[in-house]
Amino acid sequence: MTDSLSMEQQRVQTVVKKIQSELDQLKKTVVHDSAEQKKRLKESGEIKINQGSSESMWESAGELRLIEQDLMIRSKTLLKNQNRVMALEKMVDDPYFGRIDYEDELGQETIYIGISSVFDEYDNLVVDWRSPIASLYYEGNVGDTIPLKIGEEKLTLLIELKRQFLIRQAKIIQLLDTDNVMGDPYLLEALEDRSTYQMGAVISTLQKQQNQIVRDNSAKITLIEGVAGSGKTVVLMQKIAYLLYTFRDQLKASEIILFSPNKIFQTYISQVLPELGEMNVTSHTFPEFMNQRVPKFTLISNQDEELSKVTLLKGSLQFSEALKRYTDRLKTDYMRFSSLSFQGEIIISKEEIKEQFYSTESNGTLASKLALLQTLLLQKIEQLKQTQRTAKWVEDVLLSMSDSELRLHESESKNEQKAEETLIDSIIETAYSPLIKRIKRLSFIRYQHQYVHFLKAVPKLLSLAEFSITEDMWTDHIQQVVTNIAHKELALEDMDAFYSLFQLMHGPISSTKFKYICLDEVQDFSPFQLQMLKDFYPTAHFVLSGDLNQNILMKRLSFNDLDTIFTGSSFQRYQLLTSYRSTNEIIQFSNRFLENHSAIEANFREGKKPEMILTATHENYLDYVKEKVAENKKAGFRTAFISKNYAEAERFYQELAHAGIGSNLVLKDTDNTHHPVIVIPIQLAKGLEFDSVFALFHYSAPTSSNDLSTAYTICSRAMHELYFIASDLQDSLVNRLESIDYQLAELN
Repeated sequence: MTDSLSMEQQRVQTVVKKIQSELDQLKKTVVHDSAEQKKRLKESGEIKINQGSSESMWESAGELRLIEQDLMIRSKTLLKNQNRVMALEKMVDDPYFGRIDYEDELGQETIYIGISSVFDEYDNLVVDWRSPIASLYYEGNVGDTIPLKIGEEKLTLLIELKRQFLIRQAKIIQLLDTDNVMGDPYLLEALEDRSTYQMGAVISTLQKQQNQIVRDNSAKITLIEGVAGSGKTVVLMQKIAYLLYTFRDQLKASEIILFSPNKIFQTYISQVLPELGEMNVTSHTFPEFMNQRVPKFTLISNQDEELSKVTLLKGSLQFSEALKRYTDRLKTDYMRFSSLSFQGEIIISKEEIKEQFYSTESNGTLASKLALLQTLLLQKIEQLKQTQRTAKWVEDVLLSMSDSELRLHESESKNEQKAEETLIDSIIETAYSPLIKRIKRLSFIRYQHQYVHFLKAVPKLLSLAEFSITEDMWTDHIQQVVTNIAHKELALEDMDAFYSLFQLMHGPISSTKFKYICLDEVQDFSPFQLQMLKDFYPTAHFVLSGDLNQNILMKRLSFNDLDTIFTGSSFQRYQLLTSYRSTNEIIQFSNRFLENHSAIEANFREGKKPEMILTATHENYLDYVKEKVAENKKAGFRTAFISKNYAEAERFYQELAHAGIGSNLVLKDTDNTHHPVIVIPIQLAKGLEFDSVFALFHYSAPTSSNDLSTAYTICSRAMHELYFIASDLQDSLVNRLESIDYQLAELN
């Protein structure tokens, strides 16, 4: 092994030298290309479309188009090189993590696997982990014969050697030959490590099943259902990187959108794709995504522990169907229009518009019928424009123009009469431009009134009783929505429905065409939101990742909902049942809160039992907490106190401060979580992990059927240590546990 280590170290140095050479040259290229890009952008900004003769106008427009095309090509090349620089900068320190020796009909071959490919003149020094041949590293053991398809060619390859490397600063720290499929000391070392403020790419310890999910593109809809700590999020991110690599000629990063549960989690995973050499994938929280589409309203934040009955209704598939039935009914009645005015006078009244709309024959959608109305209105405006050539207001504008402006127009034309006609056309065009723009945007529809009218129609379109809502409750709710609209505010569920109504009137989205829509923590999305995305991006592939056991929002999304939403689409469901985050003891403890007692497979990492801290009989329990926090800080552990809701997080933070225990309170998803000790509600801790977790359940008895999901989700944030704070052993959550699941904390 000593000889092997020496030879492997020499190879590392050779490869790193090649990487450094390419990196140095590429950095110079990026600097040069960036400067050229800025220069060309400045040049394009200085080009003005000549409004004189048609010949000069087309000439200047053509010049601008050429520059824009050049900028687009340069931008793609620059982005590609920037991505490559980022990958190479990582590979200078850690060029690869694995080696496979295999045999085919031509003899023995050796490949080394890293985050990106590296070539020299004669050889592929490092193979990208996403390439088909790299599957050997994840799929097989030494002695296995693995069938592989590379392009159209089907191969059968025998694995003869599987070697793993731990390389830091271009030096091999550890080298291991293994005949196992990643069930090895490297994985154990990664699991026993401390938690970090940001998730890593961890492609070197990708498991066989995870690798299969990453590489499978057979279905239009992929659901990665994984227990807490199973790696479902990182698999989702790796799948995005794999798609961009495999379909690099057909798929751009801007054609993928990734939804995260909140901005804290978005920050936590923000470096995974860049670590894999992929940048510029659009990432949003769903509220952020919606607020960008309905920018005139402020989003009302919701910090409730449970969703209200009205919120559940508005998030349902029934509400989605009700909205579609309503918009279908609008083709024959109930449209709300406003009049069209020009220079302060109504030129087409709302009554005329309504009469025109309902007298127009159309068998298509509401959007197609409104498009016909739009065309008719624009034709009417064109007719009106022709009557304005001799109007006094046009003459007034002509008289107000300076001699230099008049001479400019005359110089662009061969005779004075034509110059005057062109000038009048320009004046009328400019004056009518805002009105034409309003018609093209369908801004003559009173969207806010239309949405309120839809809400009033809801009791006739679905059963309120199914959601335990009375008509009086619904009437009161509508009044609240009206008040919110008056203050330019909307709750997320109203923003969803308002935007859906808007889009059903406008037709298919023509701007951004997302080819892949990726949703993490999908259980936190409402059925309405998923249906809306499916309707607006009907050709997109969906990659969904989540855990219905962590549905802390009253189980509003079910597999039946997914089946209904994606009916007719090929659907592939994967289950990841092994938790790699927590010790076996924490996994066993957390599993007690699962209603269906799902079989979560333990990993091979042992630890200490969770501790039960009882507060009813130990008023000084915070002294013990203070001691444990101090021990965690000394060990370099990150500690999180996780509560059921926002109010209890704030209350416990104050109690910690009073006890002299320093911590940072996180109540907004824009708050910084990069602190050694934080207090945070579970709504903001979704997807995160901490070395040590204190689960706060001592303030009140369980009041919701959702408390089991909440308890499971909180406890499964813990990697190494878990402390469960309850009032006493009679607590209903504690009663679900067996005495062997925990040890009582030794309080003074």
